[in-house]
Amino acid sequence: MGYKLGFILSLLLVVELFILAGDLFSAQVIYTNLDAVSITAGNIISSKGGITNEVRTFVANNTGGEIIAVGDDAPLFGSVYTFKIFKSYQPMNFFIGESEISVVRSVVIGYYN
Repeated sequence: MGYKLGFILSLLLVVELFILAGDLFSAQVIYTNLDAVSITAGNIISSKGGITNEVRTFVANNTGGEIIAVGDDAPLFGSVYTFKIFKSYQPMNFFIGESEISVVRSVVIGYYN
């Protein structure tokens, strides 16, 4: 009788470990997507001179996230411009609240290929 109870309790632990692994995998997929989009968004920002509506819609369509400028500096030609792309993530684990996955990148305004 005792081994059956121990087996049932161990199954709860295994299920929780599978949920944790699923959360880690989902967060990694979101981060990889944000990272890939940030490279293209950086090229657009560098050529356009800042965050435009084109960049915002590109980020929203490809990631479902948002883009904001980090810092209050005005984008000048040749200056370093820092931006952040982020997306909120609701994990499958009930005990962990909503979190934010973000990527911060910097580009030089006017320097593009």
